[in-house]
Amino acid sequence: MIKILQVYPVMNNAGTEMVIMNLFQNIDSSRVHFDFLVQDDGERDNEIIQAGSTIYKIPFNSKKQYYHELIKFFHNHPEYVGIHTHTHGEMGIVLKAAKKCDIKLRIAHSHNARQDLPKIAKLYKYLTSYDIENNATDFFACSEEAAKWLFPRKYNQYRFLPNGINIEKFIFNKNHRSEIRNEFGIKNDDFVVGHIGRLAKQKNHEFLINIANNLKLHKNIKFLCVGEGPLFEDLSNTIDELGLQDKVILVGSRNDAYKFYSAFDVFILPSLHEGLGIVAIEAQTSGLKTLVSDGVPKAADCKLNLSIKNEDIKIWSQEILNCQISGSSILRNSYYDQIKESDYNIKFSAKKIENFYLSKIED
Repeated sequence: MIKILQVYPVMNNAGTEMVIMNLFQNIDSSRVHFDFLVQDDGERDNEIIQAGSTIYKIPFNSKKQYYHELIKFFHNHPEYVGIHTHTHGEMGIVLKAAKKCDIKLRIAHSHNARQDLPKIAKLYKYLTSYDIENNATDFFACSEEAAKWLFPRKYNQYRFLPNGINIEKFIFNKNHRSEIRNEFGIKNDDFVVGHIGRLAKQKNHEFLINIANNLKLHKNIKFLCVGEGPLFEDLSNTIDELGLQDKVILVGSRNDAYKFYSAFDVFILPSLHEGLGIVAIEAQTSGLKTLVSDGVPKAADCKLNLSIKNEDIKIWSQEILNCQISGSSILRNSYYDQIKESDYNIKFSAKKIENFYLSKIED
């Protein structure tokens, strides 16, 4: 058995953490053991510890402090033959320290793609990618766009690793539909527009609320948004100011977010940018009509009832109304077989990364 250290600032319930956890839960732990290095306590910590893994914490106070503590950590833990670090601001520092300590396998994994930044910010990001590119041994990404964003000079060396999901969790479930709708006082004949994502600028919740405001005269259309983040209070205030308290529900963070797909009737993801948009994969798996912005990579389209829309509130609003009128034209669980054989089945992606770790260490 080999030990691989997964590195990410905090293990909460957002998209990147879910990708890491899916791999953690489905890799063969008799061959590859995961431990975690974080900067702060997270919502998934107890789950990780109960599964038999260790979480180490090095808070980030400054680049110099963080680098020196990483050097000390790697010297004290020679059992880790590889590190797998995921998109975050200190990624280059982690890889540089790991290289200094002669860790053989050093993976840079990109989960995001910022297409919305001004040119000067893109230039800055291009320049600051050097530490990542010069100190990683291998590059992974969930899409070509994500690879170009994080390692622009070496993106042609990246390996595609699909953001695999546990498809059984997302198959439409009538009990989950009743459970969630009852919890939030949603009637059987209400049409629910769903969204799952961190409440941050990237996810474009202001646009989502504007759509809800545009549809406020349609009393039985409800918006259910699952996720926590820095904009929670601002968005709550906007909802209050527009008088949409009965229209838009901010659920907050949930450990059972997978159940909400069954409660939705259509799923929307109006993000400004995404590395992939794993929630779009999950929504399609649940048989939902899925509307996404053009900031979502084409790799998220499983050819299962997904539509890409530009940023026009009227177009999105009309599409939602069309979905309400047409109802479900397919059986919600009719996509199981197709997804089961796709790259997005976690069993395939977990086996792929497992074999990669072992082949690199055995070289």
